[in-house]
Amino acid sequence: MRFFMAMLAPQIMLASAWSAGQSIRNLRKFVGPLSLAAETKTEEGTLYTSADVTESIRHESESEMEKVAELFRGNNNDNDDDDDDDEPSSPVLVRTPHELASHASSNRIRNYLFDCDGVLYRGTDPMPSASRTIQSLLESGRRVFFVTNNAASSRTELKQKLEKVLKCPEGLLEEEMMIGSAYAAARYLRSRLASDDDDDAPRRVHVVGTSGLRRELESAGFDVSGGPDPADAPRGMSRDELAEYGFPEGQIDAMVIGLDNDFNYRKLCIATVLLQRNPDAILVATNRDAFDLVGYDARHLPGNGALVSAVEAASGRTAINVGKPSPLLAVWMMEEYDLKGDETMMVGDRLDTDVRFGNVGGMESALVLTGCTMAKEIEELIQGAKNDDTGGEEYREMMPAVVFPHVGYMSQL
Repeated sequence: MRFFMAMLAPQIMLASAWSAGQSIRNLRKFVGPLSLAAETKTEEGTLYTSADVTESIRHESESEMEKVAELFRGNNNDNDDDDDDDEPSSPVLVRTPHELASHASSNRIRNYLFDCDGVLYRGTDPMPSASRTIQSLLESGRRVFFVTNNAASSRTELKQKLEKVLKCPEGLLEEEMMIGSAYAAARYLRSRLASDDDDDAPRRVHVVGTSGLRRELESAGFDVSGGPDPADAPRGMSRDELAEYGFPEGQIDAMVIGLDNDFNYRKLCIATVLLQRNPDAILVATNRDAFDLVGYDARHLPGNGALVSAVEAASGRTAINVGKPSPLLAVWMMEEYDLKGDETMMVGDRLDTDVRFGNVGGMESALVLTGCTMAKEIEELIQGAKNDDTGGEEYREMMPAVVFPHVGYMSQL
């Protein structure tokens, strides 16, 4: 009966799934991929729109919030009389937008750094009230930055996606608000490779990554090699091919590794020999993310960290990470944009990158439950701290200061 009613009214089906305790991953079995451009039909002919997906995310995040609250049940976050000063503190669990507004005001938060995918959107679907939150913050004079480890897009491309997905009014977002890891890599190399001599020749950088990463480095004035291969380029490389491969004349000054969906053994061979021939070249990773989640059953999609590890293993070199949670990025942003850590909130969906970045950077770290981290991951962190012989160091670095369901809770700040 429930299924029959769902065919007649998509909202009834969604409500039934939520009331049965279905997560968005299970809901995907009904609605298909979470990234919907306009509307999607199931095999039964039921229509689902991007708005349906956004609403399902809202319900899932609020359900996860209940599970997180249960993990900390019995802990009083406001108890200042705790005799054990070494006991790791619990996060503030925000249950209403008004509570979050009061918390931000009392902590004098004026600057907001947002991760993007999993926080403001998922694919091409906006998170609940994300557009209203961003507009409200900017119109009230807060400073907003978008800090993403996605190195596939240039600043211009990231701005265009945010404008499209969040339906922002023209002129609201500015390019200087976009801090992608490709841009971070370019700025880092500009500071490291600043020439002290009279040679005006551009520094040479080899890229393992996308055209967006190439463009960002070229915009910074570098002579760039590598990047995407032609469609008919070979993907493998034999011992004899590598022995005879014609590497370009001259040295490279740096190599940047960003996520490359077409990464292959040939690119690994070329990168390894270039580093062998240029031992002084700076090796930079745009990020070391291990994986992302895709599909209704949360399959692990290998991230840039897998590529970086392959190059490190083959070359014997260690890459410098300039993406989250690198302190290099935090220090640079504080100096470049005149930010103060105690007046800044980092809002993200991952404990190992976003939250750790905020914590090690001296900021207020906030976790939303619309992306990679769910109650299960928080529980694992808590259990790990109990068995940790380092005094809870990982817990302190990765446990957020504040947790709330989704960015829509920020619309009243």
